[in-house]
Amino acid sequence: MMDRVVKEMKSLTTPITVLVAAVGGQGGQLFSQWLFDAAREAGFCPTGVGLPGLSQREGATVYYLEFFAEPEATFLFSPFPEKGRVQILVGLELLELLRAVRDGYLAEDGIIIGSTHRVLTTDEKLPISGKFVTAEQVLPILQKQAKECIAFDAVQAAALAGLSERAANAILFGALASSGVLPFPIEAFRKAIEHYGVAVSFNLRAFEFGLRYRDWLPQLRNFDDFATQEWESLPEPRLPAQLLRKLEALSADDELTSILHQAAKWLCHYQDARYFGRYLECVEMVYERDEGRGTRDELLVTKEVARILAMRMAYEDAIRVAQLKTQRQRFERIRKEHQIGKETVYKVVDFFSPDWDELTGLLPFGRTMDTQKVTWDKGQGSQETKKDELPKLPSQSEEFKRAALQMKIETSSLMGYLLLNVLQLLKPLRPYSHRFKKEWAAINEWLEAVKRAIDKDYDLAFLVARSGELVRGYGRTRRKTLALWRTFMAFLKALEKQGVKVSEVVDLGEQFLALAMSGPEGAEKAWKFAKEKSDEMSG
Repeated sequence: MMDRVVKEMKSLTTPITVLVAAVGGQGGQLFSQWLFDAAREAGFCPTGVGLPGLSQREGATVYYLEFFAEPEATFLFSPFPEKGRVQILVGLELLELLRAVRDGYLAEDGIIIGSTHRVLTTDEKLPISGKFVTAEQVLPILQKQAKECIAFDAVQAAALAGLSERAANAILFGALASSGVLPFPIEAFRKAIEHYGVAVSFNLRAFEFGLRYRDWLPQLRNFDDFATQEWESLPEPRLPAQLLRKLEALSADDELTSILHQAAKWLCHYQDARYFGRYLECVEMVYERDEGRGTRDELLVTKEVARILAMRMAYEDAIRVAQLKTQRQRFERIRKEHQIGKETVYKVVDFFSPDWDELTGLLPFGRTMDTQKVTWDKGQGSQETKKDELPKLPSQSEEFKRAALQMKIETSSLMGYLLLNVLQLLKPLRPYSHRFKKEWAAINEWLEAVKRAIDKDYDLAFLVARSGELVRGYGRTRRKTLALWRTFMAFLKALEKQGVKVSEVVDLGEQFLALAMSGPEGAEKAWKFAKEKSDEMSG
């Protein structure tokens, strides 16, 4: 069917008609501009009109484009889509897709490409409503109305790719390019992203992931919703008036407001309101440097820092691990995954292997093992790292040599459950622990690098901000990924010292991040890439 539609489009007796439906703040305008430029790169004569909405849920946005074969034919452009004549309907939000279909814009042989992600309406957010439109309800309608329907949760796909929610529109753009519904070469789509010049490397990375949507779609459909269940169970935080005022002052648009409110909920659950206040202070420092740097930037650095900082601050220590192991949702998930009946008695046994750092991490003293600190802008390295040498990643053999205590706890038993709950009682002491000091030393190292990068180049700052996501996990994974981040910063410093242009530094940095996030062997691949490029530059 798609081949027939594409063939009909190529006949060019009529323009190709595309309708893009989104919600304010989702990047619908950017998506439409990319599509406009891709058509021009492919040799078509594009025309279009947009109705931008406000950056809020009530502001639905609609963009209509027509692609003509000859410039003389563009006078036939209709500023309004005709019902039953839209050949390709693109939706960045599920309800907006449904509205466009309900209004009858889609042609009989039309194609739908969209995201099943939901941005709730005001009515849906009201407690009195209690209901909202779901993908399970809408997808059968879309599939019935369209000859071909390519729909998936682009926000979840971004998470699967290790990217932020902002990558959703570029992932959909990649899926559109890969689907073949438009007679444009894939290179035309890539050049469109490069031409418009907004977070090019980041969006190209998301676009390339979208091109492979057929490969990861089955994995996305089996995406574990455990984190979603935990999130929905969290209570709304009660914040002091002072924090509420600061939160409101930093809420520049709906996207940043959403990030800050989610961080409040998460960090107050993880620690307390005072801890969230520390988070706001860090975000504010970046926001003050980021503000007023152009409408096309839209506080991208601040939003990435706000998102990643919340995750970095909620690091996994013994207290957090105990919390995760004893949550009700975990036992429900185990019962569901293993198809255990409600009347069946079962045991849950957890195996722990904490090393010395993890065992002593909650104490107020200890010896810091992270000595490979790299201060990028000041040209200083640690005493254990030679000049111009990339910090080494901890080897597997070194990690296995660390003394560790082997523990087996039956979490489903009364004693095992109580033992893990006792650990959670230590939460008020967390800010005084040695592990807390180590984590905040690393966080401040990252934040300082972001602030210095903002003063140099915005794309570079956006790259450094996103690099904070490299640091993740627990125990040996945390040590390895922190060493990898320091390798990343040392790599950028080496490139700068060699006189490499900032744009090339950003491109090479993007390649490093892509390799680092590529899978279990990503850290080693990224380190090898940095080493080869550094040697090549110096040689």
